[in-house]
Amino acid sequence: MKRKRAPARRPLPGGKACTALALVLAATLLAPPQGLTQERTPEEYRPEEFPRILRDLRRGEIILLGTFPVSLFVTLQAFDLYRFGSNEWSREYAPWPFRSPSSPPYTSRDRLIIFGSALSLSALVAVTDYVVGRIRERRAEDPSPRGR
Repeated sequence: MKRKRAPARRPLPGGKACTALALVLAATLLAPPQGLTQERTPEEYRPEEFPRILRDLRRGEIILLGTFPVSLFVTLQAFDLYRFGSNEWSREYAPWPFRSPSSPPYTSRDRLIIFGSALSLSALVAVTDYVVGRIRERRAEDPSPRGR
């Protein structure tokens, strides 16, 4: 019985050049660049740096996006209660904490109503914040007792 010879091992391509390239690449990636070693503190925005309308829009966007999860939860609860009542208080249409796994899913129209209502509620909160902020600013600017 003849034994099969193991195939001869070939050296890795590149040899010393590949090793030198790997060392240079590692040194480049591990050493921090000159500009990053200095500590920098960010500078605060100045009021005149952005127009007022852009600051108001940014605040409105933050409030709209921040209140959307809460608005969605409230809208889902209100819609579940409405659906429960409109289906003659049937247990299969019970609201979220009491819902059974076999309850009917939302239709695409229901989902559209829910998300539209949640988005509208969030927009209402953002617009209310804008109006209240403007009223407060005008009262602060108006020194007359009528403005307070």
